[in-house]
Amino acid sequence: MFDVIVGTKLDLEMLKTAFANALKVGPVAEVDPAKGYRLDLGTASDGGRHLSPWYPHPESGGATRTWVPLSKGQIVGVMNPAGDPRKGVLFRAGFSGQAPPPSQDLGENVFTLGAVRVSITGDTLTLTIGDTIITIAADRIVMDASRIDIG
Repeated sequence: MFDVIVGTKLDLEMLKTAFANALKVGPVAEVDPAKGYRLDLGTASDGGRHLSPWYPHPESGGATRTWVPLSKGQIVGVMNPAGDPRKGVLFRAGFSGQAPPPSQDLGENVFTLGAVRVSITGDTLTLTIGDTIITIAADRIVMDASRIDIG
């Protein structure tokens, strides 16, 4: 009977560990083009940072492909279906105070990088680069720039 209780307790502890490792959220701590990304999962027992294993880039690689690399400090999550952090999958997890959303409009799709901002709202595409704004709609194209060259 004692063996059954010990075995059950061991199984329970293993399940608790697997469940605790199943989902983690944290900022990207390290970026490597070949290895992928490591997350900062908090303070380690030695006072340093506890970093995740390396995870591959989380992107669409089917008929429709995208390439939007993660950046240091970006909030991401990792799902470890079996509780094994070496077999996890990264997913984008949202915004932070350091990286707020580029829009509050739920009807607008926005992509930003540096001084470039691409916005799609309904049937309108707006490209902003610094002070230059190009708006393309179903019935018009509007360019607001200090100089326009058409050649």
